[in-house]
Amino acid sequence: MKKISKPHDKLFKEVMGDIETAKSFIQHYLPPKIVRLIDPESITIETDSYVEKDLSEYFFDLLFRVKMQQEEGYVYLLFEHKSKVDKHVSLQLLGYMTSIWKKTVPRPLSVILPVVFYQGREKWEAPQWFSNRFSNSDRMDGDLKDYIPDYKYELFEISSLRDEEVKGAKRLRIYLDVIRLRALRGKAAIREAMLRVAVTISELPRTEANERFFQVCTIYLFETTDRENFEQLSELMKTVSEERSEKMQTIADMLRQEGME
Repeated sequence: MKKISKPHDKLFKEVMGDIETAKSFIQHYLPPKIVRLIDPESITIETDSYVEKDLSEYFFDLLFRVKMQQEEGYVYLLFEHKSKVDKHVSLQLLGYMTSIWKKTVPRPLSVILPVVFYQGREKWEAPQWFSNRFSNSDRMDGDLKDYIPDYKYELFEISSLRDEEVKGAKRLRIYLDVIRLRALRGKAAIREAMLRVAVTISELPRTEANERFFQVCTIYLFETTDRENFEQLSELMKTVSEERSEKMQTIADMLRQEGME
């Protein structure tokens, strides 16, 4: 068992790359005005083959396609994960969107809805509208504004979620609480979130996919939280599932051993 390279991205793709989890996110967190226009049940995941060679080292994280409710056609959902504020993300997303559109020519272009998942502690201050990247765009003459391409990305700030705002499918709720742990203040708040994680993990059906998810979560927590919090979570896990707690410790022991080699 090896440590995970880019653990934040790895966990994000493990969770949101699951169709049922992605569907749950769409239903609970996208703006209702958007959800009404699409059919979440029709969601399918696309591959990264849309990205051009010159963008190959900057693959987008996840791309989904959903049918529209009342019209023929599809909407693409482009999910991008950020652990730090990135003021250039709107330009990065535009590059991805252009690549996707190029691959669909000569068919009519489909709407692409970009969603940025941000898990950092620092306040996100990058503009969501692409036109705001241009200098003096708010004071620019109207004739010049006609030449500025524009779009908006949706921003989902995980660390700012309150307890009552964590909802959706079990794997989604576990992921959101795990990410929020790093931003919570106070032992009581941290313990409460950990207990929710432990209880919800114990409720997951014992499938191969869920076992892999549990392993990735454990490695992520081992690598991103301090030892005291990791051990506390393991103890809380023992109160709901001794087997899961033992597996957590086994994974941790293996990672510690590899770290000494």
